[in-house]
Amino acid sequence: MRRNTLRIQPRRDNGRRARPILAYDIETIAPALEDGSFPPWPTHQPVAVGFAEAWEQGGQWLFDIDALAITEAVTNEAAMIREADRRMAGAGVVTSYNGRQFDALVLRLAAQRQRLWDCKALADRAASKRFGGEHLDLADAYSSFGRKVSLASIADELGIAVKTDVAGGDVGQLWEAGETERIRRYVMEDAVATLCVYFAWVAARAADETLVTRPLAALARHIEARADLEHLQPFLDCQLMWWARPRAMKADIGAALSRMTHRLAREESERAFATS
Repeated sequence: MRRNTLRIQPRRDNGRRARPILAYDIETIAPALEDGSFPPWPTHQPVAVGFAEAWEQGGQWLFDIDALAITEAVTNEAAMIREADRRMAGAGVVTSYNGRQFDALVLRLAAQRQRLWDCKALADRAASKRFGGEHLDLADAYSSFGRKVSLASIADELGIAVKTDVAGGDVGQLWEAGETERIRRYVMEDAVATLCVYFAWVAARAADETLVTRPLAALARHIEARADLEHLQPFLDCQLMWWARPRAMKADIGAALSRMTHRLAREESERAFATS
């Protein structure tokens, strides 16, 4: 009998570069309950979605970090849902934090509410099996499918910056105040935090620290180079990043020396063959 396994590395697309890892997160609003408890997920309306994509090309990590928030002038709910579906369709690995039991379900229902019946990638993620490989839910992975904890709880222990300005409980008030840009920045921050947690998970599963140090160092360089990502500065100063960057440099130097040694050995072998 064939067993389902979690896929933690991106698939290759017809021998070309790996398709990207997509970490995503949504922010929602919902009618408050009298007892103050968390409203049932079907009552939640998504108002923002954040994306953090990463892929390796030519030995280098590259990133695409973005977010959409619903605004009357720019983005409506249907456009936001279609963008989430488009990105999921193009990803090799989709990862989230409790997305399999909340974010994906909310987006799928929102798509149906908008009469969008062709969002196949989104529907596939929302219908993914608990032990399948279509959607790596880090809340399940870190709890070994037991009692879940919050993203902030895991991020704090790993030394990853998270919820530095806004928390999920603030979104409703920000929405009412029309502060959609703060919501957009917040959901982007959570998507990046989810991506960092993903790298930590993969490195631990593979017993290879370079799977967290090298992408995190590249992520830091990406953030530093983009003025529009200035609000992600806390990631540059977090404990995990301070630990990762010098180790990534050491790993890069070691890899460069290995490539040079291999090249010199090959050239010496070719010279010996030519003169024999």
